[in-house]
Amino acid sequence: MADEDVLNQPEGEATDVDTADEPQLQEQLKEKINVQVEEVGPLRRKLTVAVPRDFVDERLNDQYAELRRDAAVPGFRKGRAPRRLLEKRFGNEVSETLVQQLVSSGFMAAVEKTDLKVIGDPMVWVRKSDSETPTLVDVQEAIEQIKLPSEGDLEFSCEVEIRPEFELPELDNIPLKRPTITITDADVDQQVDRYRAMHGTFEAPEDGIVQKDDILTVDLRMTSGGTELKKEENVRLAARPQLIDGVRLENLGEVLAGAKIGETRTATGTISDDYIKEEFRGKPAEFEIKIREIQRLRLPELNDELAKRLGFEDVAEMRAYVRDNLELGRNEQVRRALAAQVYDYLLSKTNFDVPERLSERQASRLIVRRMLDLYRQGLPPTEVEKHLDELRAGAQADSVRDLKLFFIMEKLAEKIEVDIQEAEINARIAAIAQHQGRRFDRVRDELARDNGLVNIYMQIRDDKIVDQLISKASITDVTPEEAAAETKASGKSSGGKSSAKTAQGSAEGGETAKKPRRTPPKKKAEGEADAT
Repeated sequence: MADEDVLNQPEGEATDVDTADEPQLQEQLKEKINVQVEEVGPLRRKLTVAVPRDFVDERLNDQYAELRRDAAVPGFRKGRAPRRLLEKRFGNEVSETLVQQLVSSGFMAAVEKTDLKVIGDPMVWVRKSDSETPTLVDVQEAIEQIKLPSEGDLEFSCEVEIRPEFELPELDNIPLKRPTITITDADVDQQVDRYRAMHGTFEAPEDGIVQKDDILTVDLRMTSGGTELKKEENVRLAARPQLIDGVRLENLGEVLAGAKIGETRTATGTISDDYIKEEFRGKPAEFEIKIREIQRLRLPELNDELAKRLGFEDVAEMRAYVRDNLELGRNEQVRRALAAQVYDYLLSKTNFDVPERLSERQASRLIVRRMLDLYRQGLPPTEVEKHLDELRAGAQADSVRDLKLFFIMEKLAEKIEVDIQEAEINARIAAIAQHQGRRFDRVRDELARDNGLVNIYMQIRDDKIVDQLISKASITDVTPEEAAAETKASGKSSGGKSSAKTAQGSAEGGETAKKPRRTPPKKKAEGEADAT
């Protein structure tokens, strides 16, 4: 099935914003426009596009000629209204329509003319007033801000992310080691604690002192060089690594630990390279954080009463269910271990540069993909959010690694064709909904709003590509100890976890697992822990 039949349009290629108006317009602009390209960072380019005045006037004349034919103007027969009157009555509407056509189609023409391999939509520079510093906004907002000049060329500037150029390694006979997976008591304990976390509650701690991972309500003030960039009250914040307005605060948990309600702590970081105000990019930022409220996750006691709430007779039956499910999911664990090795191989054999610091858009793309993978493994929302906070604000090497892998898989998708059905996407959404104890339609709606459907599509695509590579690989069976030693020698695997950890991780949600012997735990009660 074609991509657009599944999701309308998956992320990865530059999209056209309302350019269905005239298919020829893009080709005409490609011949007419002047384009300047400036490198503003690794895999980031600034395009300055100028649409010549004579072409702007030609399009204006066409629009007014069409308007004259169709518009009903009191006192004039159709086709007879003077241009001056049409400009007075419809000038704003005509100008806005023309700006939308020329900016959106002009960008696409500029991409074709410069042969840039662009990812996603551009961010456009606009100045809302003569006294304001230009800022980057999305295309739709830019179109609302850009005015058609009364004379001279129509000019606009935008920033885009581009694909790196590289060659793929040999894809046949990739050497892989297949581990023998053993389910231990520690694995069962970890999964039981995850069920407890799903039914935990956030409460104010008795000591009133911040501990790492507490959820806080704070007043926040962000400055750089004495200039206030942000001031906000009653912000919800976790006492752990955070990404705030593109600034990574990797030690925020340590900075806030020990603080009391009413106390103010200060954290520092570096402003991202794609911050909306260009003059502050790469500059240090300071955050004043005043504590207003503290909430801490309290896990319910593990006893027979909790087991009954979860749908079991007692704790023993609950642990037996968990062990059975983990045993049934071993095939998926093995597949994940092999997949991690495939990712390691692709990364080690492919060389190209990526930005040392990710843009907010790149980071957001990776965050959504990691979130879906964690939910697929059956982690509770609180644990997922903790992992994502760490990814947003820390482990930069892992983030860069994920970004490289994103580009590799995009290129592999051009070489290896896979078929993806809508039913497969819905099955992934259903699994996430089941783990969260929520309705399918609500989860799908949320994913649609947050670009999650596109990422599920790419997740399924990547899984199928990797499965094809595994089917052609050279596989050797090894013990868990040998697999762990191999992983330790080769370093981390894709996604910031070692291959051994990936293999021994939760098997909840594995597509190859058989149906468990009884229904899964009941969904959490009202007021219990959810994603922060």
